[in-house]
Amino acid sequence: MMETVDAGTLVDYYAHPAVRARIREYCGLDGAGERACVYLSAHFPASPTPSGWVREPQFPTAALEDLLKQRADLFRSLWDRHSMLVCLDLDYLNADRPGHALACPFDTFHKIEPTYVALRGLLQEHGMNMLALMTGRGYQLTGRVPLNAPLVQRLATLAPGVPDWYDTQARRLASWITDRMSPTCARAYVALGLVLEHLAHTLMARAAPQSPVPVVLNGTNVGLGPCGREAVSLDLSFAGDPLDVRHIRVAFGGYQGHRFRPDIFGSEVSGLAPLITVPRGHASLADMLRERRAPNGAARLAESSDARIPDVTDGLDGLVVEYERSPLARFHRAFYATEPDDPAAWSYTYDRLDVSALPPCVAAPLAHPNDRLLKPEYLQHVTRYLMSEGWPPRHIAGLVWSRYAKDFAWGERWACLSPRTRADFDVRVFAGLIAAGADRGVDFNCRSAQEKHLCPVSDCPRDLRVDRDRLLRIVA
Repeated sequence: MMETVDAGTLVDYYAHPAVRARIREYCGLDGAGERACVYLSAHFPASPTPSGWVREPQFPTAALEDLLKQRADLFRSLWDRHSMLVCLDLDYLNADRPGHALACPFDTFHKIEPTYVALRGLLQEHGMNMLALMTGRGYQLTGRVPLNAPLVQRLATLAPGVPDWYDTQARRLASWITDRMSPTCARAYVALGLVLEHLAHTLMARAAPQSPVPVVLNGTNVGLGPCGREAVSLDLSFAGDPLDVRHIRVAFGGYQGHRFRPDIFGSEVSGLAPLITVPRGHASLADMLRERRAPNGAARLAESSDARIPDVTDGLDGLVVEYERSPLARFHRAFYATEPDDPAAWSYTYDRLDVSALPPCVAAPLAHPNDRLLKPEYLQHVTRYLMSEGWPPRHIAGLVWSRYAKDFAWGERWACLSPRTRADFDVRVFAGLIAAGADRGVDFNCRSAQEKHLCPVSDCPRDLRVDRDRLLRIVA
């Protein structure tokens, strides 16, 4: 366990010239006034992120120096003026011990390592030498494709259309942001999610036999293991939200979530030292964990590192070719060929679903969606069951959309997010795993539902294995 250190150490750390240079490189801010990222965001020690969903503050890139002086955790917009960014997160999850990765990093990162090695190998096979940053719980990998590359236009043709959030981008942006993305950029961003979904399927097949814990997508909680409900998650959930609202951690920026949110990560780790998000490079895992994530070690690393986001155009182009020929691409085309019911028809379509006739574990998130229907494991469960009942996946997404669109005390959540895009994305991902044969429903049973806290009753007569077998016959 790392020693407890005063967060004031970040003042000296951020004052280091090499640290500032690397942060500016990652954000695309050179000395000539070049500004690649559209905005910055930050979490501050004095005002940690509150519980529940809130809109993250947006800051001009000119505010960087002031943000550093405030010892903030720094983020840059995923939206870039010159490139389309490719981003993947690989994290250790433990629903029963949320702070375990911080409290026991040697244990948890060794559990992640086989999947990380598999992911790096898979990316290298495709010529995608993405920059891998070690965070507090895993890795953030980034690459870029210049917006003027023909690949961006090619990606745009794979998207089902301009996303519904495109026309509302102005209302989500701070008043000082005058940038607007093109329809082509918005479509390419949506299609990037389709292609990365294919990459995720390949990774799961390759990594699962080597991983000591389950490999999942997008933070989906699993059943009990020897050390709780732990898993390795490959997260591409950015593609389910508007491009203009998503941001990513910066290279050589502070990582203090465990200090800011003891209510989430636990008091046992709230006093641990600030960590730094640093490139993994070719260093051994032991070296990374011993010293390079600490402020002093990260400052030394900054003097010899390059934090520019690499161009992965050629490699991604090959991945697109592979995706277009895949079973998942066929499923995506079928998914979007079906239109969900129009909101004007919901009163006599989705609203008429009799949830009392459903298993309690399926009825609960549909009857009380906030916040159950925001959690991946519930969305996976609903998708599996309704597909077993013969529902087309796009109509399952329409049903979820209809729940998001109703007043279930969502607060400001949907003011800046798209309920339709979010529903489409989450259901598509889980249905795609089933349709492509990557999900055989191993944990689609009552025992697993109880372990994942999906089951709200103790005397239910249903047996989900019957539904699982029916599902597998339907998709065979």
